[in-house]
Amino acid sequence: MFQNLQHHHPNTSQAEYRGLNAVSNSDLSNLAAELLGQPRFFNQEALLFGTHFHSAILEPDKYQQVGALLPLGKGELQWKQAGQLAAAVRRRRYPRHVIYTSRGQAEQTFTATHQPTGLLVKVRPDLLIDSPKRQRRTVVDFKTTSCRDLAQFLTTVEKYSYDQQGAFYADVLGAQRVVLIAVQKRAPKGQQPAVWVHELTPPQMEQGRKKYGKLLRCAAEQPLKLVA
Repeated sequence: MFQNLQHHHPNTSQAEYRGLNAVSNSDLSNLAAELLGQPRFFNQEALLFGTHFHSAILEPDKYQQVGALLPLGKGELQWKQAGQLAAAVRRRRYPRHVIYTSRGQAEQTFTATHQPTGLLVKVRPDLLIDSPKRQRRTVVDFKTTSCRDLAQFLTTVEKYSYDQQGAFYADVLGAQRVVLIAVQKRAPKGQQPAVWVHELTPPQMEQGRKKYGKLLRCAAEQPLKLVA
């Protein structure tokens, strides 16, 4: 379904990724909201928090560099909270393994062509892991969540289209597995934030493929404002 997979320069920044003239999963989600008459409004603070969180997990040197430049105040508090959540993730055995001991590529940019529509698409997975003999590829995606337990988090897979994102990334990259690692933003009083690991199931992946496939067809039929 996808061809001509291209791995861009390893040091491609987030800004350079956003500047690529290709369709991202965020573009598809924005299109879905537009079709439903529910335009999305971006919370800049939330986006910045997410950037801090992912940097703290996958690019700790960059996270520390940013922190050294932040003025005292709300921005510093956000930065510290992101670091605390990242530390909670690293304390868990499986997340720690994929972060530190796997053959993973973090924050790398890829483009490919969607054969049915001819659209150029782009993805930037949090972590892409190839098995030692390159027979299996896994996409790992880190999430923060306000959910109280794993059962509630699983309901958000469809609600927030994590299934769409996972299937899209997997199919573009030729991956066989998609693993979500989620950490609670606010833990119950006196407890550490819970960390949950969930591999997308075949039904979830199939549902995600239906979502992104329909949206790519819609995008090919009408002008699409590319945002990220």
